[in-house]
Amino acid sequence: MTIKKISSLLLPLFCLILLIVLVATLAALTEAQELSAHAASEGIMPSRSDGIALAPARFELEMQPGTETTVVVNLDYHTAREGAGASRIVASLNDWNINQEGELQYYKAGTLQGSASPWIIFSPSEVGVQPGQTHAIRVTISVPKDAAPGDHLAALVVEQRPDTIKFNRSARQMLVRFRMASMFYITVPQTARRGTLENLRATAGPDGITVTPTLKNEGNSRIRPLSSVQITDSHGRTVAELTQGESIPLLGGATLSKPLLIDKTLAPGTYTVKYRVDFQGSGKTTEGITDLVVKENPQRQPIASASPAGGQQQD
Repeated sequence: MTIKKISSLLLPLFCLILLIVLVATLAALTEAQELSAHAASEGIMPSRSDGIALAPARFELEMQPGTETTVVVNLDYHTAREGAGASRIVASLNDWNINQEGELQYYKAGTLQGSASPWIIFSPSEVGVQPGQTHAIRVTISVPKDAAPGDHLAALVVEQRPDTIKFNRSARQMLVRFRMASMFYITVPQTARRGTLENLRATAGPDGITVTPTLKNEGNSRIRPLSSVQITDSHGRTVAELTQGESIPLLGGATLSKPLLIDKTLAPGTYTVKYRVDFQGSGKTTEGITDLVVKENPQRQPIASASPAGGQQQD
């Protein structure tokens, strides 16, 4: 077989591999954009390179049944590319939720129980934006007279409109779209927040120590727990810790088991893990205790588990 024939056979295979790589890359970009949206909604703004910024990124509105209010979401399209022109931005509504692993998930508007999407109208739904300019999107929320008490959630999602791609046979191309969301919590009185620590697990691995508390909210409105971790050796000395900080929201009626990673490797031995959580007036301030056994090969380290019965306090 000649070199020319071999090349003609390999070319389709190379094109297929390139297509798979491009699809995987775009999927990773989409996931990263959704995580950026969640970070922004909790007050962590993305870096200012190329993309969309929304302000405010989070609305927490307490509204009585039968009332209406209008708020403004400011949209800033920014780019580091010289000579960049206008970009077409489209807006839409989504439902959203946080699953038990702490991952943000989007759904079609109006499909989740407790959705606020049917209560919301906004304008404009599509606009041309110039880099460096701020554009306002007016959002009106009308709460029905029979609205159930508790939190009702929605997200205003903005993204670049897909442009028609003109393929250039002599150049490789990739379309990158930016996506950002402003998160809405519409709270209808009367609310209840009841947070509890259900379980605590700790494992040691090559990347560090993973502490996984399981938190539960039996109420109908979100809680923002404050938590800390302290790990002590057999002599009671602190060998690793996480200082108190606010976790992601624990939504009403939800259970959350989001791992906390401590970037530290411990010598083989038995340690005590203390996890303390303050539900900020929405439940008992609780301290859970479990053992952590670090073996010679941490990759095969079994899970240590204990319920919060190991220690419980109310401030």
